[in-house]
Amino acid sequence: MLSKAETALLVIDMQYGGGAPDGSLVQMLHVDVSRQEDIVTPIIRLKDFFNENGMLVVNIKTEYEEDFSNWPMLAKRFEVKKYRHFARGSADAAIIPPLAPRKGEKLVVKHRWDGFFETDLDQLLKAHHIVNLILVGAATDVCVLETCSSAFSLNYNCIVPIETTASFSPERKKLGLEVLRFGRSQVVPVKEVYKLFN
Repeated sequence: MLSKAETALLVIDMQYGGGAPDGSLVQMLHVDVSRQEDIVTPIIRLKDFFNENGMLVVNIKTEYEEDFSNWPMLAKRFEVKKYRHFARGSADAAIIPPLAPRKGEKLVVKHRWDGFFETDLDQLLKAHHIVNLILVGAATDVCVLETCSSAFSLNYNCIVPIETTASFSPERKKLGLEVLRFGRSQVVPVKEVYKLFN
């Protein structure tokens, strides 16, 4: 069983550019959004549960400088400048309205796939005496995986609810979940998450 006081919800990169038809990732990587499952509804329900129980919710978003000076290697690997991918202050970088940070929730801004890299996420969690993390968001095999890997290295107990994370294709999501299952995290149906609390 998990203690509510020691558990936080991390909502990762639920931003406009990640899944909207005219978002940067869809354009840049030619993602077929018609194949995307609805992960927003189960994430909203988890947010409701955490807020109703006075638990910590941390929204994590990615923002890059226009010239990608805060991650030049990304600009070498992908056409991020052309599509202004998650550019600071742009609509592309905005968290989608249904999952916008609510009163009392925290916001962490990152400039790598890993939510712990050069952010205050670890300090924030430790200040709230958090030992368990429920990780949701996108993409399963990119930012969720990278953030979970760091959390595992930092000795957090991680749980990833299957229905609350998505990737560029069902195949990539399946692959990401398999990697997450290898030590990094428990991977469970979202209904099982609610049963974990005492």
